[in-house]
Amino acid sequence: MKVAVAGFAHESNTFSSQPTRLEDFDIYEGDEVLTRQQDTYHEIAGYIAAARDLDMELCPTLSATATPAGPVTSAAYEEISGRILARIRALGPIDGVLLALHGAMVAEEFPHGDAEIVRRVRDLVGPDVPIVVTHDYHANVPPELVEAADALLIYKTNPHIDQRERGIEAATILARTVRGEVKPTMALAKPELVFNIYFHNTSVKPMQPLMALAIELEQQQGILSCSIAAGYQYADVEWMAPSVVVVTDADQVRADSEAQRISEAMWAVRQSLLTDVPGPAAAVRLAMDSDRHPVTLLDFGDNIGGGSAGDSTLVLEQLLALGADGWVVTLWDPAAAQACFEAGIGADVALTVGAKTDDEHGTPQKITGTVRTLSDGSYEERERRHGGERRHSQGRTSVVHVICAGGTGLLVLNSERQSPNSIHQITSVGIAPEQQKILVAKGAVAPRAAYEPVSPRLIEVDSGGACWIGRGSERYQRASKRLYEWNQ
Repeated sequence: MKVAVAGFAHESNTFSSQPTRLEDFDIYEGDEVLTRQQDTYHEIAGYIAAARDLDMELCPTLSATATPAGPVTSAAYEEISGRILARIRALGPIDGVLLALHGAMVAEEFPHGDAEIVRRVRDLVGPDVPIVVTHDYHANVPPELVEAADALLIYKTNPHIDQRERGIEAATILARTVRGEVKPTMALAKPELVFNIYFHNTSVKPMQPLMALAIELEQQQGILSCSIAAGYQYADVEWMAPSVVVVTDADQVRADSEAQRISEAMWAVRQSLLTDVPGPAAAVRLAMDSDRHPVTLLDFGDNIGGGSAGDSTLVLEQLLALGADGWVVTLWDPAAAQACFEAGIGADVALTVGAKTDDEHGTPQKITGTVRTLSDGSYEERERRHGGERRHSQGRTSVVHVICAGGTGLLVLNSERQSPNSIHQITSVGIAPEQQKILVAKGAVAPRAAYEPVSPRLIEVDSGGACWIGRGSERYQRASKRLYEWNQ
């Protein structure tokens, strides 16, 4: 069977001041779509693995991904979607389509950008060619996407370490559909909740028992898939909320009832979804008082994987002010990194760093120190980590040994925003995590898979920024005002 494969993934934070342009995307076309992913844990790697056993000829078209930031510009969206459609059209007759999408893409003209690309593919291939879609766990799923696709499968883990398995599952359902063995029938239920990202860890309550319900349901006869998306609260769109998607074999009544059952289970835990998280000063004090090291501070407000700037100084400011010792902070600051390259290893530097994107992420901080290392910022992650990718780059990167009142720290200055999904972001530039006292990871749940193995304690930080976890309904224009957390 001949199957088109495409990927177009972006997590779009509508509260970010940084639009996502065409040049921000890493774009691969043709065979390179597969060769770039075949040795990773991404869902496209799952497509490849399954195809070998399913007599499936994968026809790669285009894959485009960009680091989360603000909405995708119309020019970028139209260029990428147009190239995908053109390549699918050029394939001639096909038996099916596999689409690796994120689920929280917002384009300037399309609040639900993923649904729009599925609609366009459906219009192109017609009603009889099955389309199976994979989504990130942070998807905001609208009804129109479920209507346009034959099946939607969503990651079951956060940190995301099961993408490859979801890709295998998606390809298997597609193959069985093409062969006439099953007829995927979907239902969508959306409980009226804000499932705050603070509670998105799938290994603990309240999400773990809910995900267990989905996994248990999948073991039953006639159920092809059951997915839960916790939602993405940083996209102000109409269908911002959790989602339950059930796919049965030709049984709409059962799909509807099972989706509603799990939706009601999510609603039942609503009172446990209210946050109480320390701010930057309190979190730094907790880390300084800890007798177990290193402590990792999860800088929720500057969550790069959620679309924040990566240059917030709200935690760094407190580390400096409180005289913390043995800390490591990574900042996106290309100008400061370049200044270190010009100064050279061993040079003393005086820099003003961070908070250069906008006024939502603190104020620039003055630091003095010595340039320790210079790097091209490339590193590899061979273990299963959030995102499933293997090859990473944070651009030209410098490490400065900072001297401050009461202590010292290591400031990593990079030139490309990179979510801290791999501990090799810092080990690749010569930092030994086990020798530090406080590590700062600019993320929420995603860094846990990388940082928990080296850190006996993780502390969440309610910092401000594009990914502020305390943003209330008054800051939203499109999302429903009826969502539970906002009315408490």
